[in-house]
Amino acid sequence: MLSNYLKIAWRNLRRDKFYSLINILGLTIGITCGLLLLLYVTDELSYDRYHKNADQIYRVVTEIHEPDKTNHWGGIQPPAVKTMKEKYPSVENYVRFFPNGTTTFRRGEQRFSEEDIYAADSTVFDIFSYNFVAGDPNTALDAPGSVVLTRELAQKFFGSNEALGQYLRTDDTTSYQVTGVIEGVPKNSHFRFNALLSLNSRQQQNNGWGGFFVTSYVLLAKGTDPKTIESKSPQLYDEFMAPIFERMGIKIAYQLQPLTSIHLYSKMDGETGGDIGYVYTFSAVAFFMLLLASINYMNLATARSARRAKEVGLRKVMGSVKSALIAQFLSESVLMTTIALLASVLLVVLLLPFFNTVSGKEIELAQLLQPQFLFIALGIVVFTGFVSGSYPAFYLSSFAPASVLKGTFKGRGDGFFRKALVITQFSVSLVMLICTWIVFQQLNFMQNQDMGYDREQVLTINYRDDQPSGRYESFRRSLLTNPDIERVATAGQPASNMGGRVIFGVETNTGMKDMAFKPASIDHDYLDAMGMKIVQGRGFSEKTLADTLNSVLVNEAAVKRMGWKEPLGKKIMLDGLPQDGQNAPPTAKVVGVVKDFHQQSLYNPIEPLVLLYDRALPVTHIKIAAKDADKTLAFIKQKWTETYPDKVFEYSFLDQDFESAYHADVLRGQIFTTFSILTILIACLGLFGLATFTTEQRVKEIGVRKVLGASVSSVVVLLSRDFTKLVLFSFPIAIPIAYFSMDKWLQSFPYKTDIHVWVFLAACVLTLLICWATVIYQSVKAALMNPVKSLRSE
Repeated sequence: MLSNYLKIAWRNLRRDKFYSLINILGLTIGITCGLLLLLYVTDELSYDRYHKNADQIYRVVTEIHEPDKTNHWGGIQPPAVKTMKEKYPSVENYVRFFPNGTTTFRRGEQRFSEEDIYAADSTVFDIFSYNFVAGDPNTALDAPGSVVLTRELAQKFFGSNEALGQYLRTDDTTSYQVTGVIEGVPKNSHFRFNALLSLNSRQQQNNGWGGFFVTSYVLLAKGTDPKTIESKSPQLYDEFMAPIFERMGIKIAYQLQPLTSIHLYSKMDGETGGDIGYVYTFSAVAFFMLLLASINYMNLATARSARRAKEVGLRKVMGSVKSALIAQFLSESVLMTTIALLASVLLVVLLLPFFNTVSGKEIELAQLLQPQFLFIALGIVVFTGFVSGSYPAFYLSSFAPASVLKGTFKGRGDGFFRKALVITQFSVSLVMLICTWIVFQQLNFMQNQDMGYDREQVLTINYRDDQPSGRYESFRRSLLTNPDIERVATAGQPASNMGGRVIFGVETNTGMKDMAFKPASIDHDYLDAMGMKIVQGRGFSEKTLADTLNSVLVNEAAVKRMGWKEPLGKKIMLDGLPQDGQNAPPTAKVVGVVKDFHQQSLYNPIEPLVLLYDRALPVTHIKIAAKDADKTLAFIKQKWTETYPDKVFEYSFLDQDFESAYHADVLRGQIFTTFSILTILIACLGLFGLATFTTEQRVKEIGVRKVLGASVSSVVVLLSRDFTKLVLFSFPIAIPIAYFSMDKWLQSFPYKTDIHVWVFLAACVLTLLICWATVIYQSVKAALMNPVKSLRSE
């Protein structure tokens, strides 16, 4: 029976090639997009799930409650998780990652400057599951002076030679022996590293409860509710932290984040990662694309119902029951969907490299053979086949054979349901078009927003460590001999990434008080080099020696937070208020107020800032002229090599660093745009098919009208009018949905664009033009047809 259904279905597909092509093309586009988005979503949901004990691992993060604000930090104090294990039996193990920053490794005369290097507890491989290529994970980081490298780094350092047992030296002259080599940390990991140094290799400078800079994880016993550990934060605060923070009115609490939720759900200050909102959005897009392709099938099947009416009537007269007819029509839609799926799989294979480029992913073809992916692909066939075939099957099988065979059946291809489906298609397409427009408006707004400083043509060199002041002055003077170098300045951090907070004793209207501010060290040339403005007082001066210890600058946000009406002269104690038995720390006065500038990307609000004066800091900013930039860059490299022969020349441009903060959102925007265009294409395919069938059904009417004197333009308007009405009906449906969706999305940004009326008007006009462009061909073709041909049988 099934083979007979499929045989008849195949004949019907071959008999009406145009109808089949339109449907298969629409379904292929829909399924291809659905599969690609499915790959993206499954990759996002797979983060950190490869660890054996993933469901027992939690990251410990900090919630800091200040009197006037609350901060959420991904780092905690060094002794915190160690203390948790000692005090709470349900904490089975812990591991801490101490950032080592960019580290220069030496092997003989070769130097390698590497990012993402951490010092870690030896328990790291007891908690996390990494694939060891060489070495013993149980002892790899036990001994002082041991290091575990990724395979990529090992090959970079040692080539084809065996890395295990080899030695490396860092710039601080510490020697490390390679005791393990692992495969690279999987891409679907929220935390990545290139090398791990044994934490036993060095004495930590800061092991107290005042600094929140260590990334820490705990392994809880099975069945442990993480809330029970979180609820004990007050005990740890009272015992260890209250002596430091209570006098400032600061409360500290810990939160435990499930490892598998960090990538999509974590919203720590300054942290970038995935977003569950995009997973929901792309899942919805995939669903609607399949739905729109299914709607095409429904529309075309019902529009051509008159063609199938005699077939249904004859089958019923011959004794076919309704269930058999339903099975026949469903088999046609499933067969069509299966053909589309096979074409889609081929397209996915061909398009995957391009999709990886657009999405920033590294999805491999092997994932197409994963059982869960094959199961979902099968589900897509069943879902799309039955959804698209259900209404036509029940509709066509309900025809009364008497009216069909008498010739009184006219079909209901232009019924209300079909019109509702067309309106649904264009409503979805219009929503996606408007959302895409606003997404790119927001991205453009952030990328072109005035940051409060000039980021164009600013070259940044990060020394990664303290540089000798004598050599910096020599380097600076040699650079300024080039007329194409306008300014050279130094700072403690890059202008685009000033993070961290420090406790200062600050003068308030009621006396001195400890408060947390962002500190940044700069020299006297920094403000001019970066194009920053002084709005009150003065900047730092090279000629004023007292500026080094006795002067600070603050930004407008700090003035606002403190409620200072006259900020100049206000006192700031650089190391917080003195404790019992302590000498008073150095006290400086505010000598100037800097106009607010963004210390990080626009995902972060401007924070109160204290600027300190120093020289020869780790980051150098060089403002260069736009002309002959390559020549100027070569000159800078030459002077660097002469001044720092023992350091690798590494640089970046400040505008590129700035744009990298929005890279993930740009990629998501590109995905959304691509699939928005394809959504409109699917809708237009269905509209094109409907326009074709409509003109076929009205060909005699058109012939009569032309004989009676109707012009080509009037016929085109006649045929286009009904479709124009359907598209117009989609406007009041789509606009409110798009507005409220985008308004909610924009609320997540501290700085956001406005939603302009012209976006909705432009999107509606564009949709209408696309509609007209789709149906105009068939309309003009019908209007130009010789009426003699269409009326020949009368």
